[in-house]
Amino acid sequence: MIDNIIKRTPLAFLVLWYFLGILSDRYLPINYVIWSVGVSASIILSYILSEKPYSLVLILLMIFGIGGVNHQLRSVKGTDHISNYIDEREDSLIVMIETAEAGAEGTQKIIVNHVRIKRDRWIECQGKILLKVKDSQRRYFYGDELRFFTTLRMPMGRRNPGEFDYKQYLINHHIFAIGYLKEQEISISKPRSIYSLRRTANILKYRIQDLIAISVKGEQGAILKALLIGVRSEIDDETKQAFIDSGVIHVLAVSGLHVGYVALVFWVIFGFLRLPLKLKVILTILALSAYVLVVDIKPSVLRAVIMASMILIAKGWEKQVNVYNSLAAAAFIQTLIDPLQLFDMGFQLSFTAVFSIVYIYRRLEVLLPDKLHPKSVSVNFLKKIYQLFLVSLSALLGTLPITVYYFHRIPIISLLSNIIVIPLISIIGALGFTQIILGFCWQGFNVVYGEVETLLIGFMQRIIQSISQIPFAYIQVPQISLPTLILLYALILALLNFDRQRVQKVTIIGLLVVANIYIWSAIAGSSQMTITFLDVGQGDAALVELPSKRTILIDTGDRNYRRDYGKLVVCPYLERRGIRKIDVLILSHPHNDHIGGAPYILRHLDVGQIWESDLIARSRVYREIHHLADSLKIPIITPEAGEIASLSDEIKLLFLHPSERFLERHKRNYNDASLVCKLRYNDVSVLFTGDAEKESEKYLCLWNDELKSTILKVPHHGSKTSSTSSYVNLIDPEIALISVGNRNKYNHPSASTIERYKNMQTRLYRTDINHAVQITTNGKIVKVNNWK
Repeated sequence: MIDNIIKRTPLAFLVLWYFLGILSDRYLPINYVIWSVGVSASIILSYILSEKPYSLVLILLMIFGIGGVNHQLRSVKGTDHISNYIDEREDSLIVMIETAEAGAEGTQKIIVNHVRIKRDRWIECQGKILLKVKDSQRRYFYGDELRFFTTLRMPMGRRNPGEFDYKQYLINHHIFAIGYLKEQEISISKPRSIYSLRRTANILKYRIQDLIAISVKGEQGAILKALLIGVRSEIDDETKQAFIDSGVIHVLAVSGLHVGYVALVFWVIFGFLRLPLKLKVILTILALSAYVLVVDIKPSVLRAVIMASMILIAKGWEKQVNVYNSLAAAAFIQTLIDPLQLFDMGFQLSFTAVFSIVYIYRRLEVLLPDKLHPKSVSVNFLKKIYQLFLVSLSALLGTLPITVYYFHRIPIISLLSNIIVIPLISIIGALGFTQIILGFCWQGFNVVYGEVETLLIGFMQRIIQSISQIPFAYIQVPQISLPTLILLYALILALLNFDRQRVQKVTIIGLLVVANIYIWSAIAGSSQMTITFLDVGQGDAALVELPSKRTILIDTGDRNYRRDYGKLVVCPYLERRGIRKIDVLILSHPHNDHIGGAPYILRHLDVGQIWESDLIARSRVYREIHHLADSLKIPIITPEAGEIASLSDEIKLLFLHPSERFLERHKRNYNDASLVCKLRYNDVSVLFTGDAEKESEKYLCLWNDELKSTILKVPHHGSKTSSTSSYVNLIDPEIALISVGNRNKYNHPSASTIERYKNMQTRLYRTDINHAVQITTNGKIVKVNNWK
């Protein structure tokens, strides 16, 4: 079987080993010297033993090593790397523009390289910087030199389990720092040589944008720019969400479909000129290469252009093309230039979609019974629609595991929406490229075509908006792990080849093995309780998952004019965990940084009960919570000190504060009136303290030994007005967690508070440094999970 694969798709087989080398260097601690020696040895041995039967093994090892060496060379950071100069200092920098894209509300994102930074002297640095420029009206071009002062910031990484890792995304594009500027702070000068292909392509891109802006206004114009030249920043969030919900967001990413239009337009033009076939092929490939530069060398476009070029060359020189080898060649060229592309989500989806359309479609043709085969459809129009449905199904099946892995959803409606939208996009794209070419010749063509485009795009928008509002357009699913993703692909491949007897046996055995592993893992984890202290900035939110699968959410983070942590952090995390119901929502006290996210949670999740301190607040958020609770018939309970909630035979929740008498005296001090409760699971206990301060801590000390806890949520974000010595000594925690925002205006946590816990030999975690902290326990052993 291996011999057959090698004979049919030799390049694809070799590229697979190259990828394995990249992955090995990424995840295994292999030194550059070891890689170099291994590659050198395999080259020499494969030459000496070229006639031996195991020479193929040596060649594969050599390719494997080349992948590892290439990844290491592109990942290594020298002493002059830009990441070494992110230290809160304002620096003078000179940089060169690589790409620039205008966004909404006058912002502009500029990626710069050739960075020079002024310290004692000018230092040339490795790595790129992302500049976010406010109040920007200027157009920036490739090669422009910028001078400015700024304080470089480290990109924000993953703050909570399963979140999108923006920092790693930027690193995969060799961006290691972010600078925030206003346009008036930038001095700009043109490069010495203004004649370069990239710069010329940049100018052409702006001219295309101007053409579109003249003839197609508003949101339709923004969509057309995205379809033709990949400028998506002007599309508003509502439109993007409609494309996502309807499962057609991929059409806004310039890729193979768009490259096909460009190739077709120029092929027709060169055909009218009656050029020889080989010259027509060469000129079309040159036109496609120019298009790659115009769209700033997007990976999906580069992949499509390489594949299209190979097909055109085969046509011109009358050679046969193997699609899998062409796809492998495109992937190899891109990862040879930049091996980090392999870890880019767009790269993965792009190549997987093309492979799936080819491979799965062919398998479906084999597996489908005669009555369901495309050949059985006699009406040509219906046959085309059915084939488009099968193509959409093939792409959906092939990209499904990756979609679930990154987006935690199954876009069911995409099977329907693609049948309608793809033909429309084909018409809009073909007209759009014709509009641009003819529009450069005469403005009248641009205006006429623009009117037609406006009508078509508006019609498409209404269709997409309607489809996106269909119930169950997509299914939200829990987050899956990398091994689960691999198992899903194994299952899809097995089912597609289930007509083969050997595959049937292997699949059945494999499913039994996986089922056993799953069952025994579930049994082993059935006694685990998980507490996740989420990073919600300057606020609190902690999720308790009991062994019985019941859930308790203690506080919900802040809501202000900029962000709602219930929407941005808490709900998305619960969805990734597959949690649809909160059995108990505990709101420690009515300050926004603790209850701000509650309204969003109440609107989007099933909440069983609300437990809160017996206070009446006047804030808008507090009133909103009570109004929603009343509308949704959610009972509100106000526990008092001394009450115990039995959550199971082994798990109890003891309320330590506030008492009725305390509330009578301190009703106006919301911090000191915080609900303080102790969760006990056999030998392990967790103390949740809200924002309780010195006054309430005096009363809490009356509990004496009952305060003793394994884990402590440090009161009031570690402020100097809490964590008194007598109180903390009675708790004597092994682990303490401070929920606090990075660079917060209150200067939390206090240095004296931190010192107090360190002197007690307590393991201290902070959400501004460690981000979310996840702890599991079986009631005896406590483990802090390394979720990153």
